[in-house]
Amino acid sequence: MKKIETVWCQLLFDVLEKRENHFQQQFLAKKLNLSLSTVNHALKNLRQMGAVQIGGRGGEVLDYEKVLMHWANRRRLSQDIVWRQKLAGPVLEIEGLLPSGSILGAYSAVRHWFREAPADYGTVYVYHRRPELVAKRFAGQSGRETELVCLQLAPKIPLRKETTTLAHTFVDLWSLTDWMAKDFIKRIEEEIDDLLS
Repeated sequence: MKKIETVWCQLLFDVLEKRENHFQQQFLAKKLNLSLSTVNHALKNLRQMGAVQIGGRGGEVLDYEKVLMHWANRRRLSQDIVWRQKLAGPVLEIEGLLPSGSILGAYSAVRHWFREAPADYGTVYVYHRRPELVAKRFAGQSGRETELVCLQLAPKIPLRKETTTLAHTFVDLWSLTDWMAKDFIKRIEEEIDDLLS
């Protein structure tokens, strides 16, 4: 994940899950361990499209949907893939075998939040700061039932307890071409509407 994406992720996490629209660029830089120039670069297009406003007292997210769609249209999930393998066993079994420190993403995150999936899925997306631990856990196993995709977890990115955030999950699903991704996106949109109503 590019450094500027971590800024968008943090802004959206703050707005959608903490209900905080205001931000300080210096605080974002420190929290995400980025330079102030990287944070300013991440905000440049958002300012131009009216998604955020920067003033003397810091910044404010004016339109979270513009930020979300800006990130979704620039997200390249494939660039974060470290390892993938087809395995025997259903998705719930594979998810249950993941090593400590695993962060569920995409379909698995949505299923985890709502205790059911809006559609069947056959690929488990998991983030880990040490993806070699995931590869080691499933070394020597193979099959055709479920695909496990392990992605590098960016440092300092906001997370839920065991999953990616709402916005992060949305943009990852947006970049997938599977037919069922749309059903999962719709479920996240309903959750965002409920949170902000």
